[in-house]
Amino acid sequence: MSETARTAAAGGAALRQIKESAQALLREGKTEETWELLLSALESVLSRNSDLELLVAKLRRQHLNPRSERLDPAQLALLFEALAGQAAPEPEIDPEAEAQADAQLDREIDDAEKSELETEKTTKRKKGAGWKTRGVRREVHKLEVAHAEQTCTECGREKKLIGDDVTHRLEFVPAYFVDHEYHREKYACGYCKEGVATAPAPEQVLERSAATASLLAHVVVSKYVDHTPLHRLHRIYDRYGAFIPVSTLSDWTAAVGDLIEPLVERLAEHVLKAYIVRTDATGLMVLDPTSPENIQRGTVWALVGDDRDVLFRYTPTGAGATGPWEFLAGRKGYIQADAANVFDRLFNGQAASAIELGCWSHGRRRLVALQDMDCRVAYPLKLIARLYRIEHLADARQLAPEARAELRQQRSQPVLEKLKRWFLVTSKSEPPSSDLAKAAGYALNHWQALTRFVKDGRVSPDNNICEQQLRDIALGRKNYLFAGSHDAARRAANLYSLARTCAQYGVPPLPYFTDVLGKLAAGWTQDRLDELLPHSWRLPEAAARDMSGP
Repeated sequence: MSETARTAAAGGAALRQIKESAQALLREGKTEETWELLLSALESVLSRNSDLELLVAKLRRQHLNPRSERLDPAQLALLFEALAGQAAPEPEIDPEAEAQADAQLDREIDDAEKSELETEKTTKRKKGAGWKTRGVRREVHKLEVAHAEQTCTECGREKKLIGDDVTHRLEFVPAYFVDHEYHREKYACGYCKEGVATAPAPEQVLERSAATASLLAHVVVSKYVDHTPLHRLHRIYDRYGAFIPVSTLSDWTAAVGDLIEPLVERLAEHVLKAYIVRTDATGLMVLDPTSPENIQRGTVWALVGDDRDVLFRYTPTGAGATGPWEFLAGRKGYIQADAANVFDRLFNGQAASAIELGCWSHGRRRLVALQDMDCRVAYPLKLIARLYRIEHLADARQLAPEARAELRQQRSQPVLEKLKRWFLVTSKSEPPSSDLAKAAGYALNHWQALTRFVKDGRVSPDNNICEQQLRDIALGRKNYLFAGSHDAARRAANLYSLARTCAQYGVPPLPYFTDVLGKLAAGWTQDRLDELLPHSWRLPEAAARDMSGP
């Protein structure tokens, strides 16, 4: 079959699909949705044709054959003819209403963003420089006017100081190591030959280790924030003049992972008390001599409490025997996750009786996967995009949860009703085994969970924040490939927990780990662990200023 014939066949199938969906909507009496379906399909074809024309122009410039990428004009004309020829009653509502609604939403978002932008511009003008520093050493230099210029050239009188202009220059000082060598005096009695007195040794963070808290903090931040494998860090340190074996760096990382474990467990208690807990998972390869291939795929589970506190838990497998249901056993509040069957035990009473929150990002992906094969999905994708534009409007207006919920009930609820009608009609008219029917069935089966966000402004329509935390795991494993053991993976989860929680609170990780490791090694008490969690931790110099007062 020729390329043109295949294109024509595919176009004919698409036309039949559109016609069947339109007729099904008309039988349901949904004239407005019928028009929107046809207009969305037309918009999708026009957009795709524009993209193809741009691609063809680019290929022409590169002296390549453009014909294989060209949309058959006859097929495009056939689709236009079919869309224009669909018999449908005159809609009760102007078919331009939806376009006008989108345009109105655009104007509202623009107005809100312009107002916010004007505020930001005013703030920037007051602050001066566009860059800023945080936690860096500041040196103040006094530059005086030359003595000869302190006398007025007109009258000869001495000029008076009226103020000063402030100018900044930002300097970068490369990192360097300092080898602190302590000479500890020893005293002994010359007559008794006993009772030797030795000056105390400086405090150490890890037993039998010369590494200070700052060095240990840099090691863990380099690996778990900057995704630098230890063998690469070994070479970097060597360039700075300190040859530290990879095995030593590994031992230090393991010890730090164990040292912070009580703090991570305290963080876990905060996650459990959260109003909303989000969860998701990703795989991690782990060296395991007991497995047939000496390597096993473990699972790192992410749990995010109220969008801030981030906790990672490692399990040797992802088969379902272990997982977040052990940690969340008995929970009755909100839990947001994708609709994988493995999470059902959190909502059906088997492990917990939590309230399920769905994820529109997962529901949307099934439709996105079909957009190159079935142009009918352009309509539900457009409606889902409108849901997110309403969220964008709420963000631009900086609405409180109560006002956000009110906006959702006014603007999002009608969009959801249209979506549900489209999914119902599609599921009835499509063969159950088709991908489109499965996408519609997914949304309908989880409809209650997917729409709970409308009535509660603290709830997000998706689980994207949790998935964002897992990106660090994905970036890290691309560099270091695997964990050395199951214990190493567990300790990595501990370190990632604090690192990502710091990121969520905007806490700089290097000074945080430097300060916290020193305090934990010095015997910080269990009843004060909350003071070391990222949400309450402050830079030591800032804390000192608070204690000294204004």
